[in-house]
Amino acid sequence: MLKAISFAVATVIIPFANYTHSQAIATTPTTYQISQNTAKSAKITYDRIGVGGIKLSMSEAQVRKILGKPLQVSDSFLGAIGKTRTLKYSGITVELGEGSKPGSYNVYQIKANGSNYATPDGVKIGDSQSKLIKTYGKIKPSKNGNVSLFNYSISNPSPTIFIFTVKNSKVIEIECLDVLS
Repeated sequence: MLKAISFAVATVIIPFANYTHSQAIATTPTTYQISQNTAKSAKITYDRIGVGGIKLSMSEAQVRKILGKPLQVSDSFLGAIGKTRTLKYSGITVELGEGSKPGSYNVYQIKANGSNYATPDGVKIGDSQSKLIKTYGKIKPSKNGNVSLFNYSISNPSPTIFIFTVKNSKVIEIECLDVLS
């Protein structure tokens, strides 16, 4: 047992005791490229981002008035947001964050995969990639396995993302997200 403790001290503690910090200064310039799909994309405004009649920043009461009673409601807590509420319906999920007034929730994310939910410009699940591009503009999609992600974004009034997932040239998911900081 004493040998095991001595071995642990020798392998774990002694290397730290001999550690010296030396600052290294990088002299090679590094550049980072963030995907910015601004070329040839249609000017998308905040009021054009939504699905199924639901828009970002909408209140929970407004969502329930449009979509009715959810199939499932769950509450949780996210560090960057605080208290959150998820309203699940058939083909659409709405994520809400609690506002400054306790118990008052507003939409920060919408995810739809049901064909009966369209964007304000009429793009819905099952539509062709060409309709998506004709409606929102041509951008270079990112690839994730066998799907393409068309990521349209705006920065005003707040950073917002409008993502269309396309598989076999058909829209299979639409997601709207306020990037919360």
